[in-house]
Amino acid sequence: MEFKEAVNYRQSIRYFTNQQIAPDDLKEIVQLTQRTSSWANSQPWQVYIATGQTLEKIKNHHLAAAQQGVSGNSDFPVAHRTQWGQQAQKNMVKWGQDLQTYLGDQMPQMSAAQAHLFNAAALVYLVLPQGATDWSVYDLGAFSQTLMLAAAEKKIDSMPTYEIVRYPDAVRDLMDIPADQQVAMGIALGYRDPAYQINGFRTKRTTESTILTIKD
Repeated sequence: MEFKEAVNYRQSIRYFTNQQIAPDDLKEIVQLTQRTSSWANSQPWQVYIATGQTLEKIKNHHLAAAQQGVSGNSDFPVAHRTQWGQQAQKNMVKWGQDLQTYLGDQMPQMSAAQAHLFNAAALVYLVLPQGATDWSVYDLGAFSQTLMLAAAEKKIDSMPTYEIVRYPDAVRDLMDIPADQQVAMGIALGYRDPAYQINGFRTKRTTESTILTIKD
């Protein structure tokens, strides 16, 4: 798959089939992602991937906590939408409206998928040391995107979301992540299920003319 094809193929998939991902594919994805650039080659990240019985334990804990209304306590603070910039707020409002229009009476698929962690075949946790610099967070964002594109090249779908890191204490316990590490980002991996309408929703992007300035 060409790079442009991989970029256009990748989208946020919110419900996966039961098909498992071969361990060798997971290893190859991470191996390729290691080429991500980082500040002074610091490579601040650690990668933990839950599959099999560990994945089921995480899903079961998450579902029970969500159904009981347990508040999330992610290691990265959550920003209310009013704290985002004006253009970002407009984009988020438009996204919500478009999603509601697209799903209609199937809107409950959204919360159901989140509660079940998207029926993911694997959950990737990207971890940083406590007190990591802002530049390390930037590096981890680049690592995250590279990982999802490396997965897309194999036709493995992805969903990066807060929901996966909503309950980090349980994740740390089940994944044996040291207490001095932040569970920074979470990405669900799997194969898209065409039976779920929500997987057909594609977000719209503003044109490059609205974000780009080239000054000669």
